[in-house]
Amino acid sequence: MTTFSFLPLKVIRPAGWLRVQLHHDLAEGFASCLDSLTERAATNLFQNRIESSSQQFAWWDSETRGNWLWGYTLMAFLADVPEHKTRVTTLLEALKNTQDSDGYIGIYSSASRYQHGDDENGELWGQSRALLPLLTYYEFTGNESYLAAVRRAVDLTLKHYGPQRPHFRRPATPNDLTGMTHGLCYVDVVEWLYALTGDTRYADFGVWLFDDFSRFPTPYPNDDFAPVNLSNPQLPLRGHAVHTVEHWRALLFAASADRPLMEAALRKLRLYATPSGAVIGDESLHGLPTPDVGYEYCTLTELLFSLTSAAQKLRNPALGDWIETLAFNAAQGARLPDGRGVSYLTPDTRLAATNARPDSYSLLCDKHGRFKFSPTHEDVACCCNPNATRLLPHYISRMWLKANAHDLAALLYGACVLTTEIKGVRVTITEDTHYPFEDSVRFTLALEQPVNFALYLRCPGWARAATINGTPARAENGFIVIEKTWAATETFTLAFTVPVRVQPYPTGEYAVLRGPLQFVLPVDHVTRPIKTYPRADFRDAELLPRDLAQASASVLLDEAQSAYGLRLERDADISDAPWSHAPLRLHAATQTLIPFGCALLRRAAFPLKTGESA
Repeated sequence: MTTFSFLPLKVIRPAGWLRVQLHHDLAEGFASCLDSLTERAATNLFQNRIESSSQQFAWWDSETRGNWLWGYTLMAFLADVPEHKTRVTTLLEALKNTQDSDGYIGIYSSASRYQHGDDENGELWGQSRALLPLLTYYEFTGNESYLAAVRRAVDLTLKHYGPQRPHFRRPATPNDLTGMTHGLCYVDVVEWLYALTGDTRYADFGVWLFDDFSRFPTPYPNDDFAPVNLSNPQLPLRGHAVHTVEHWRALLFAASADRPLMEAALRKLRLYATPSGAVIGDESLHGLPTPDVGYEYCTLTELLFSLTSAAQKLRNPALGDWIETLAFNAAQGARLPDGRGVSYLTPDTRLAATNARPDSYSLLCDKHGRFKFSPTHEDVACCCNPNATRLLPHYISRMWLKANAHDLAALLYGACVLTTEIKGVRVTITEDTHYPFEDSVRFTLALEQPVNFALYLRCPGWARAATINGTPARAENGFIVIEKTWAATETFTLAFTVPVRVQPYPTGEYAVLRGPLQFVLPVDHVTRPIKTYPRADFRDAELLPRDLAQASASVLLDEAQSAYGLRLERDADISDAPWSHAPLRLHAATQTLIPFGCALLRRAAFPLKTGESA
């Protein structure tokens, strides 16, 4: 049986548009300057700790700053930009230096740490937001002091929680347990430490923490992936969508031997997924994934991270299709191409992005603003913007997996360079492609000396055919496998035959897809600024349709015609800024569809003329 494991972060570097987008976001977007745009990211609870765990949401700023540091570190090193690597080093050295003599790294004073307040407990959640960027920095630099600092911090936490003292317990007064249930993501920390050190204490604690979560009497907020709920296929998901998709990683790690339970979680999540790859939630999970329902950017990031974990642990390359769909459609369609803003909540069909549009939380707190574009969203919650900095780096870092003891697997496609060792031999694999705007990937292997190993290349479910020129290959469990003794330099091309296909929305209309891209009808927009920032070129803004007649237009798909009546046009030269100018187009009789991520306002669902409706 083929097994897969994650490669170190430092072995993969993006190229093409992936690299260009990282560079542009660092140079022009909010990614590198979020702490100068909002106090929420500037506030340093790891240094200036809070005195009480009883204040609900007192931990929020640690989430904002920690996730921003995590994403900023990933971006700076993957893009390999010296000035940003230098700044990240300064920021993380300061974070590491907040460690107390007993090893504590976190957000609470010595008098209030490892306690449960009357309303909240953000202990493990706050710790994880500090420890994950430190581990990231260690993987990129090999600086052992960072690994040692994280181990000391985790070893202290292991003394305070465990079978002798549960983490999940009801506080004295009712509350929504947001911080406490976020704390299940401490499993991310101990899973990573276990992979780095082989110390089984960390793995055991991760299993115990999920078991502790599972023993908490249901119902409770964000209990979707408690085993008792997963075992009931009729019970709908109902939690905060971000919690639900991030908790999947804890389940995947702690219940790795219970494949039916993990598959049950996957089946339930798919019920709430849109054709663009998103899992809905505005912010809670409810309703059906219709074209106009919102999904949160935080959910996109955590879902992508969890899907990569699921693909590895379930040994399921088909999840690569979902990951690419999410990364190239929902995620690109929820951000401004210049990296200066995201929409906190986004629907597939978006005919306007307005500040006043309500969401389910607005009904409780009378606070709107989640559907506009903003570099901070600090008026509602500064969570999506820091998490947005993590999404593309998570994609890049999981493009390749280690397979078995000495093989490699391409789970996700895109321009990149992988440099690693196989059987002691240095191997560099370059992917040259404009994917997903191109239907082929050119691989070049450069080896210090010939060596035998297998390459596993994911065969996408949407490909009518996949061919490799110049070298024999076999099909195996969703992969195309090339196993041979590779010469010092070899090249080959993986090419896909890509049909246009449709996927239904619950409304009875259909999404149009080709390869991993969804195609939409763009709506021209005007921008209305509603808030400015001290830094030039940053603003909160609404997007309104320029022409109401255009916003009401649609396309009739025809099942009887080839490609549903759509004709493909592709630019001869595809730039490394493809989301600003659509390099692929599908022409209907009177309208033109473009990739989802190229249209800020768009119609994503269309009627389909079938033989029955003719």
